[in-house]
Amino acid sequence: MLNRRNLRIKAMQTLFACHQLRNSDLQIAWEQFKGSVKEIHGEVPELAKLEKSFKQNLIGSVPENSLKLPEEFKDLAVAAMEDYQRGLDKDLKFLRVQMLKEVEGINQLFLWVMGLFPSLTDFERAVVSRKKSLSNGKPATVLQQLKVIEQIAKSIEGIELPSWSNHQDRLSQWYKEIKNHLNLTDVEHTGSLEEEINILRHIFKSILWKSDSFQNFFEEHDRGWVENKDIIKSLVNKTLKSITADGVELAPLSYQWDDDKLFFKEIFDNTLKNESWTEQLIADRAKNWEMDRIAQVDMILLKMAITEMINFPSIPVKVTINEYIELSKKYSTPKSKKFINGILDVLAEHLIEDGTIKKSGRGLIDNK
Repeated sequence: MLNRRNLRIKAMQTLFACHQLRNSDLQIAWEQFKGSVKEIHGEVPELAKLEKSFKQNLIGSVPENSLKLPEEFKDLAVAAMEDYQRGLDKDLKFLRVQMLKEVEGINQLFLWVMGLFPSLTDFERAVVSRKKSLSNGKPATVLQQLKVIEQIAKSIEGIELPSWSNHQDRLSQWYKEIKNHLNLTDVEHTGSLEEEINILRHIFKSILWKSDSFQNFFEEHDRGWVENKDIIKSLVNKTLKSITADGVELAPLSYQWDDDKLFFKEIFDNTLKNESWTEQLIADRAKNWEMDRIAQVDMILLKMAITEMINFPSIPVKVTINEYIELSKKYSTPKSKKFINGILDVLAEHLIEDGTIKKSGRGLIDNK
């Protein structure tokens, strides 16, 4: 099922995309400004220095003794900066909307996978109908006999999902894989609910899920499959385990989605809102590191961790630090774990002492 770590990963990936878009918008603004300057003033000396000064002014990080923008260029710079900010605001809004849609779309992806069982059964029915064959007087297959698949079909009835009928080649391939691994003609089917559930779980976990074709298909149809597949697997397994004679209870994406969704929005929004402050905080505590040499993912993880420690009083500091260390192991450099652990330990102690981090709730008084 969906958990807070999944949401941290999605937020991190979207923040990374925000950074990439910001750089792109920054370059577009510079090209606009440069073109306007050349059109009015002709060739400009020290163009490289002017570019650096322009971009520093644009992002509000002008160091002392840096090259100042000449007075005659300031109106052009202001126009380019306004266009930059409008474009950036539009891009960030779009990414935020897409981030939420992609997470909520995991549930539809799960239901589409559940719909594969009835679709495979329909495919089998068509194959048997064409061949009109029986083996030793027994049904040629067992899928059509599984009443539990009818229950699954009813549970997703009326839900708008992509049609499996558009992927007959895949259905054919997966059906053949099921036949090869599970000799359907030899299956002794007693008709008990427990047996039917076990057959379906075996088909899903040991045949479909381990199929390269199955994994490749969903990688093509879901750009977040690498992160989403464990959630999908969990939801399908939980749903299959929940089946009773009364019907199928589809597993929820999250048992507390309203709270999780709020966490998701706030960790993203507040990280963006306060990133200039958190970046300076990191710089003050990472004096032995050049800021432009810190891995971009590490900076995002540090900013998210600081934001989480400050804005979510019910989450223990130790939990936050451990979560972002784990993310650094998977998504950043081999040295990131030690770096992030060291910076966050120092920052947490500092922010607790000055009262910026305030935790509430049982067991949260001692955050060290």
